[in-house]
Order: sequence, then structure tokens, then C-alpha cells
Amino acid sequence: MVTYSQLNQVDLGSLASAAGDFESLVRKWDLTQRMQNEVIGTIQQSGWHGDAAGLANAKLTWARDQIHAAFEEASALAKTLRDAHTEITAAKNDLTTAVRNATDAGLTVDGEGAVHWPPPTNQADKKDAEYAKSWKAKAETAAKAIGDAIDRATEADLDASRALGDDTGSDGTAFNANPVGGIPEEEAKAATYILSLGDQASDAQLKHLQDILDHHKNDPRFATSFYGNQDPATFMAKYGAMAQSGDYANSSARTAAIKGIQQDLGLTLATATDTKQPLHVSDEWEKRFRAAGATQIPLRPGADPAKSPYGYQIMANLLRNGSYDAHFLNPVAQHITQLTQENPTRWEVPAYRSGGYPFDEFKFIGQPDKDGNLKGFNPLSGILDAFGHSPEAATKFFNDPVTTYNPDGSVKSTGGQNTYFKLFTDSGNNSVLVDMNYPLRPLEGGPADPSNVGPLGHALEAAATGRAWDDTQGKYPPHTPEMSAVMQQVVQRFGNGDGPSLLHGGVFADLNGSVGNMTANYIADIENSLEGPGAKEPTPGVAPAPGVATEFAQKDVQRLLLAVGRDTDAYASIATAQQAYQTAQIQQVMAHPELHKDLGMSIENVTKPGGIVTGLITSAMSDEIFHNHAVSDQEVNDAIDAKKDIAKTVWDYTGGVAAEKIPKVGGLINDQVDEIMTNVANSYHVDTTNQAADDAGTKVATSVTGSQQAVVDAVKSAGRDAGLDPNYLSELARQGSASLDAGCNTGHRLFQQQQAAAAAAKE
Repeated sequence: MVTYSQLNQVDLGSLASAAGDFESLVRKWDLTQRMQNEVIGTIQQSGWHGDAAGLANAKLTWARDQIHAAFEEASALAKTLRDAHTEITAAKNDLTTAVRNATDAGLTVDGEGAVHWPPPTNQADKKDAEYAKSWKAKAETAAKAIGDAIDRATEADLDASRALGDDTGSDGTAFNANPVGGIPEEEAKAATYILSLGDQASDAQLKHLQDILDHHKNDPRFATSFYGNQDPATFMAKYGAMAQSGDYANSSARTAAIKGIQQDLGLTLATATDTKQPLHVSDEWEKRFRAAGATQIPLRPGADPAKSPYGYQIMANLLRNGSYDAHFLNPVAQHITQLTQENPTRWEVPAYRSGGYPFDEFKFIGQPDKDGNLKGFNPLSGILDAFGHSPEAATKFFNDPVTTYNPDGSVKSTGGQNTYFKLFTDSGNNSVLVDMNYPLRPLEGGPADPSNVGPLGHALEAAATGRAWDDTQGKYPPHTPEMSAVMQQVVQRFGNGDGPSLLHGGVFADLNGSVGNMTANYIADIENSLEGPGAKEPTPGVAPAPGVATEFAQKDVQRLLLAVGRDTDAYASIATAQQAYQTAQIQQVMAHPELHKDLGMSIENVTKPGGIVTGLITSAMSDEIFHNHAVSDQEVNDAIDAKKDIAKTVWDYTGGVAAEKIPKVGGLINDQVDEIMTNVANSYHVDTTNQAADDAGTKVATSVTGSQQAVVDAVKSAGRDAGLDPNYLSELARQGSASLDAGCNTGHRLFQQQQAAAAAAKE
């Protein structure tokens, strides 16, 4: 083990020189080629024949192979030495930082690395029990940081030692033609060994495996070596046995380690299959992965394959972690989808291996639902969550021509028509999103299962917005034609026919949150569509949302908003996004008064469509609260507060970038915009105490008043920075407020028309 004094005093210059010397040797290596061209080639072309010639040729070829093996060994040694230098240097820097932080905190570190705090210097400190307690806490924090640095150096030292031994091999008469290659490769070898133990791995070994994976999950060298050197079917069997052991082991440490291993294995797989990296697994490996995925994999010696889970089921929960390259994920997704189309009941096998319930042996391949029932036996659930974290792959999946696969995962045909969106949003009783039924009974087809509908929403959200569904801080990318095409399908499907009813209490109710987020992201196009013909004329000085404009049918947008407006999460997303977009537009108009013949008319143009959105969603939500009693005050208020951050994201995306470039407007970002959004959120808060159903109209009016105040705030704030007359600003604010009110009335009238039509249809 590396000691504190060794790490503190080590001079890494000689190690760096050794690594540099080997790297230089490898870069300049030409002996293999010279041996082939100048010696072997010359003799072969000389016309020398006979037994002696054959023997000489064989010996010279062996010598050439040894020279090449020497090159491979030297390359591996260069990598190992460089890795060791990099890692031990990082550990020494960690130690320096830890000691400096300890000193700055008033502590001292002795020559052995022990941490001390100052003794009390007066009677008050001597009697104060908190004195020693507080200093002890500081010392423990410092000691841990020092220990972590030493552990990092020790691990690097041991890995380098093992790697150097494996690189040079044990044969003293020949060079090693297949060296490990370096510390990441050595760590991959160690991780592979522990995984190969399956359920026989000890708790300590599992913890070590978790540490290795956690440290190297983003390293292409480690990931490619780890996965690429294992047969996919063998990996699935060994991992499955290991994961299974965590479900019935009476060890919280084992269960926790396996949970961490599962997550890190998914992240490592994403790294290993990323073709944007120079190092990644081969297409042949991916083909074998698909073949193994479609095969039932016994997890224990002697287990009946016919009663064993499929490889894809074993991998489903791993795929929920990581952002995947479309080159790997989409063929797997298409293969699973096509297998499910062919026979949805294939995934029920593990549940009925012994006709038992609740099949504890295979808990690791499922996900508990809100009632504690095990779902997720359909591996499409894991695939859709993978798409939710892989926007580029998701967009391609719902757009690109279809490749048809044979049952073994090999390609059957290419260039097929893409109907995946239609397939996944089918509301019939033969859905590919079917899952286990409770009480347990055989799968005989059925509608989409709620446990799989949520992941579908995640996939669609990533595909339409270009951002992972759970990335709440990242910026939205500009809309591409392919992203736009996904959103058009969403609006058409759920704003038309049976779509609204499927969202409001139907089989696709769990899509509401994602549909709300998508609608918020496309709020500029949504408002344009609500205005109808002629709305596409740009307002001078107002920058359009980045990317392509997306057109929706006006009626579809109206019906979609009335449906998702009844869901608290979707309602909150759209409400805050609408106000953010409106604020950005007003700021841009007010920053360019010289571009407008009639500034008041321009303000009206940017506030009326926002008013229609407010009227539609607020009327729907008020109906849920007061008439249907389906939503509580707390649910609405919590959702609104949780979604306030989306306002800044949408503001940035739809106009903030342009406004930020204008000195007078850019200053609004951190103060006035945040203040406006907070006030808007507060105006949407609900308090129905002692209110009757007839007060639904009051709630609508209250929200409209809050939206009007947001318009007034935005106009006056931006106008003051633009140097406009206060009296003129008040008039502009009144015009904007009145225009928004007119839009709200339009939205409320559309809601009433829908309600009347629904009532008439029931008669």
C-alpha cells in the first residue's frame, strides 16, 4: 500500500520519462515492415527452393512475428506507464489539495498523514463540549480526503503492477503478442473476472466491481475492453445470476452494490457502443448482442432454457441508464419491437416458469408499479427509457426508414415505411406495450400498460425536443424537421378523434406530463397555430424560435390543450412556458420601438394568442377542480411551484438569447424576468376553501388577472429600459392586458363549446 509520505514526496519525473521513451519507441517502430520487406520478401523472390529454404522461411517468419509481438508488448507498456503517471499524478494533486484545505481550516497534518486540531487555549473552550466535537468533524473530513487520495494512488500502483506483469507475460523465451494494454484494460479484466463469478461473488467482490465500474464507466478504453472481450450471451447469463442473487440475499450491502452495478453497467454499455469514440465495440459484437437478446438465457447450471428469461429482459433495466448511440440502440429497439409484434406473450415466460406468484427469482428484470406489482417484463419499457435519455436516437427511431430483422437479430430487409409512432400509440387491445396482468394471468393481448406508457412519453419528449426528458437544466436545441415531424404526430394523434379521451383518464393518461413538456417547448408554434390563417407573419423585431417552424391544425391544438390542461403537471408546464414566451416577445418588441408603426398593435399581436392558451388550459383545470373534484389545491400549487424553472428555459429558447444581446434588455434576465415568473406562478395558485362549483369562473378570472398583470409588468419593465414615456407605457400595458383578456375569453368560449358538444353527444 502506498503511504502518505511516499505519495507526498514522490518524484514522478522518471515515470513520465519512461512512458515517453516507450511512446517514442512505438511511434518510430518500423522493424516489422523492414523484416518483411528487406529479409523475408527478398528471400522469397530469390528463387531459393527446397527443404532448407522452407525451414529458413519458417524461422524468419517466426522472427518477424516475434518482432511484431515486441511491438505489441512495447505499445502496451507505453500505455500502462502513461496511465500510471496520469493516475498517480492526479492522486498526488488530490493529496496536495486535501492538505491545503485542512491547513486552511486550522488543522495540521503530520509526516504520517494524521490530522490534528489545536488544543483549547482558554477555560471556556475547555468546558465547551462543542469545541472538540466541531474540530473532530473537520478533522474527519480532512482525513477522509487524504485517505481517498492515498487509496487512489494505491489502486493505480497495484493496477500498473498487474498490467505490467500481464503485458510482459510469463514466457521468458518470447514476447507477449496479446498484452492487456494499460490500467483501464487491466481494470476491465478484473471486472470481467468478478462478473464471471455470477451469484458466487462475495459482497466484498461486488463492492470492488461497483467501484471499478463507477470509476471507469465513461472511459472508452475500459468500456470497450470490458464488453468487447465478453460474449454477450455469457455476459447476460453471469450478470443475470449476480443480479438475481441480490433479490433474495439477506444482505443490504449486497442489494445496494448490485443496484449500483446495474446503473454503472448501463452507463458503461453506452460508452462501449458509442461510435463517436475512436474505441467502441464492433458491429459483429452488436449483432451477437441482438442474437443473445432474443434467446432465453439460463441463469443457473441445469436451468431449463424454456423457462428462463430472454436476454433482452435481463438487459432492460441496464438500458434505462445512459445516453446511447443510435447505431447501437435503434437496431436493438427495432428488433425488440418486431419480436413483440410477432408474439407479445413471449415476455411472460419468467413469470410462469413454475406457475408461481410473485416469481421472486426474476424480480431483478422488472420494475414495481405504484401498487407494488412487478411490471416491466416487456423489455420495450427499458428501451423507451433508453430513448428518453438518447434524444438523437429517439428522433431517428420515429423518423428513419425501418430495418426488418430476423429472429436472431440479423438484417432481413431495409427501407421499410416507419409506422412506429402509430404502433406505439395504438389504443386497441393488441398493443406492443402490454405487460403483466394482476391478479396474475396469462397474457392474451391487451391495451398499453401504464407502466410502459410513461417511458413512451419520455421517448417522445426526447425525440420532439432534442433534450433528455429528465434534463431540467440543459438548453433546448433548435427544432429540426425530424423533431418537428414527431411533434406533429403527437398533436394530431392526441388532439383528434379519441386522442383527448385517451389522455384524460384513458390508457395514455401517463403521457400527460411529457405532452405538457413538449407543448411548452413548442409554445411559439402552438400560439401561431391558435391564431389561424395569417398568423405566420412575423412581428418586427421579434426573433422566431430557433429551428424550423412547425405547423399544427388549429382544431387539434385547441382539443389537445383542453385535454392536457386537466393534468396538473402538463398544466403547470404550459402555463409557465406561455408566460415566459410572452415575456420574451414583449421585451423584444419594446427593445425595438423604431421598427413598429403601431407599438400598441404589436403588443396586442404578441399577447392575444397567449391569452387563448391561458383561457383554454385554465378553463379545463378549473373544471377538474370545481366540477369533477379530480384535482386538489395542493396538487396544482405544488406543480406550479415545481415548474417555475421551466420559465427561464423557455424564455432563453424562444427569445432570451436574442434579448440578451441587447444591453438594456439583457439586464432583465436575473431580476425582472425571475420576478415576473414568480408573480405569475403565484397568480396560478389555487385556494378553493369554502368555494362552490359555481366559483370555477372565479378561478378562471383570477388566473386571467394574474396573466394580465404579467403583461403589464413586462411592458413597463422593458419600456423603462427602452426610455419610453411612462404615460405611454401605461397605455401600452392597458392595450396588452385587454388583448390578453380577449384571447382568454376566446379560449374559455372554446371550452364551453366543447363541453356543450360532449353533453349533447351523451343524450
